[in-house]
Amino acid sequence: MRNIIYTRAAVTLLVIGLLIVFFGVDTHLAQTIYKPNTIIDTPANIKASPGPRVESRTIEVQPIEYVNKPVSESYVEPLTNVPAELRNFNNLGEFKQWINKVTPINFQRANDPADCADYAIKLQQLALADGYLMSFQIIEPDKYNSLFASSRVPPDILHAIDLVLIGNGAYYAEPQTGEVVFVAYLN
Repeated sequence: MRNIIYTRAAVTLLVIGLLIVFFGVDTHLAQTIYKPNTIIDTPANIKASPGPRVESRTIEVQPIEYVNKPVSESYVEPLTNVPAELRNFNNLGEFKQWINKVTPINFQRANDPADCADYAIKLQQLALADGYLMSFQIIEPDKYNSLFASSRVPPDILHAIDLVLIGNGAYYAEPQTGEVVFVAYLN
């Protein structure tokens, strides 16, 4: 009885060993032998092949290279002093008084003019520095032009503005002109 058990175990181990060797060699051969077929479309091949065809081209891919360099120049100055407790404006009057104090925002860049995003980020930073919460917003031109009266945005350009919450209301602020408009009640 013992001999039968040992014989079956030996045969099983032998079969497992052969399968490992077979699949290992097969995998190795498949890796070394298989190469994708590349069809090169030449003018002669294109004219000779009737029916639909897929056009393709070989693209050389460069490895990603990470460079650890500090950024030497930024569009907006970093915010250095943020109060520990931030709050919303108490009322619309407080917000309008504050925005009239900080606008118009001036940038001291001769070679690179500021765009709407720079103004919106700068206004947000000024609010944070004074302890107020303010959100950066992207607005579509149709909505902007229907809300704001002091300036117009071309129909194919998104615009950056800011948003504040005052009590139960949401208000947009145009950082370039200081105009404030009501958007919606929160509930």
